Amino acid sequence: MLMEPQFLRLVSHGANVLDLLSRIEPAAVGMMAGALQKGLAETFTPEAMQDPPRVGLAGLFKQLSDPEVQKALGVVFLLLKALGKAFGHMNEERKTLEAMMAKMMPKK
Repeated sequence: MLMEPQFLRLVSHGANVLDLLSRIEPAAVGMMAGALQKGLAETFTPEAMQDPPRVGLAGLFKQLSDPEVQKALGVVFLLLKALGKAFGHMNEERKTLEAMMAKMMPKK
């Protein structure tokens, strides 16, 4: 009952998540959350939310020259790059697992 494959898989995934969370520096997370909160409070003022700016194509290009927007886009592209690497690693691991399973399976 408790040792069913689904339960063991759940326990294994839970252990992996806990391991990942244990590697995160709490002070760094707190600093990042605080900085994000300040940035959001400075940007999303009641006045700005009452009448948000409308941005057309020309305004978009103007925004792209803003240093703060460039930094944010840099972070977005770093995140996209990390996700791409993660998918690559998952693909490599899948191939390794398939090769291991092929060795274990009897040949017909």
